[in-house]
Amino acid sequence: MSKEHSVTKKSANGLILYLIIVSALAGTLYGLDIGVINGALHFIREEMHLTPVEEGLIVGAVLYGGAIAIVVTGFLSDMFGRKKMIILSAIIFIIGVFCTSHSHEFATLLAGRLIMGIGVGVSAILIPLYLSESVPAQIRGRAVACYQLFLTAGIFLAYVVGWAFSSTGNWRAMFDVLAIPGAILFIGSLFIPESPVWLFMKKRVEQVKSILGKLHGHEESENIFSEMTNLCEEQKGEPFSAIFKKKAYIVPFVIALFVACLTQLTGVNCLLQYASTIFTEAGVQSQASSNLLSMWLGFVNFIMTIIALSLIDKLGRKFLLTISTGGVVIFLGLMGVASLMNASSFKVILMAVSMYGFAMSYAVGIGVVVWLAMSELLPNKIRSVGLGICLFCNSMISSVLANVFPVLTESIGYSGIFFMLAGCSVVYFVIAAFIMPETKGKTIEEIEEYFRHK
Repeated sequence: MSKEHSVTKKSANGLILYLIIVSALAGTLYGLDIGVINGALHFIREEMHLTPVEEGLIVGAVLYGGAIAIVVTGFLSDMFGRKKMIILSAIIFIIGVFCTSHSHEFATLLAGRLIMGIGVGVSAILIPLYLSESVPAQIRGRAVACYQLFLTAGIFLAYVVGWAFSSTGNWRAMFDVLAIPGAILFIGSLFIPESPVWLFMKKRVEQVKSILGKLHGHEESENIFSEMTNLCEEQKGEPFSAIFKKKAYIVPFVIALFVACLTQLTGVNCLLQYASTIFTEAGVQSQASSNLLSMWLGFVNFIMTIIALSLIDKLGRKFLLTISTGGVVIFLGLMGVASLMNASSFKVILMAVSMYGFAMSYAVGIGVVVWLAMSELLPNKIRSVGLGICLFCNSMISSVLANVFPVLTESIGYSGIFFMLAGCSVVYFVIAAFIMPETKGKTIEEIEEYFRHK
């Protein structure tokens, strides 16, 4: 290997590592956004005298905001580029943080949470898209999984912050802390390269070749550029209105859509956002103890995501998703059983074990695969729009569940909710085990070719 080639390869690896870290920081914001309400909700409820409906709206507002963002992000990212929209997401998030922490009534608090949701919603669709279009196929799984790793780290940090401030009840400070990673993402995203796929769509050939060379090296970049050109020629003259009539488009889109919807029908965001409430209902006596148990739940989620990160490009997406959905079914069922028991120390232990088991099962597969499934399976021509549809459905289901969770606990009880979610997860297991294809180690273009000739 020549010295020049070695230096080029080292520079490419350094640039790839940088864009992965910066991109994954957006996951931290998402995780903080989801997790912070867990520790803050009790104190907000007491200060603002929230009704169950208002409480559900405050929890679900972030996800509703994300759904709003997702509707327009695909279109805007195709127009202005992935990089500019990632920068914008950090700005919106910071604005939402300060709006939330300085609110003194339900309406302004709700508005702040919605704005925060819009910020993380923009990044939620862009980061998997950006990474899938930019990093080498051999590490794409781990790169996109880093987003989920940082997301779980954000949830864990939010739980730590909630526990730290639980003695003072200063929920405003819990939110103010979130502005720090928002600022870091803003600064870091100023220096990432634009997506080569987006530049190719805009016919900026020289920029495409330059960035591909920096990211993949000269020889590999020529192969990738050739694949892009050949695929573009095959699709030339194909009207957008006709794409969903083609099996090569509709099959991967439907699989990605089911994965997106069923991921939220495991109830993951509800369980993470209402973790302290669930532990309290199970019999935990103090708010500080419930927050502490939630903190350890976040830690388990984080550690298992690290493990998943090391397995995703070795064992593959399909295998991890299958064992993950199977575990989720089992532990949701156990949570339902625990909820039927009378108050006792055993009930608390069973609920805690089941919650931790759910977090482990979810994190080792679903948590990392969902982003990959949506970004890898969708063909280039419909990737941004298709990803937008999938994530919109994902966010809306999550939002509605978080919104109605307090009301459902009064009507069908915690056991009814957990058994319902377990039933949805059975469907997820069937799709993972028997329908979803393996995409490990394949380029985006190879995956598309697979569906075109299947």
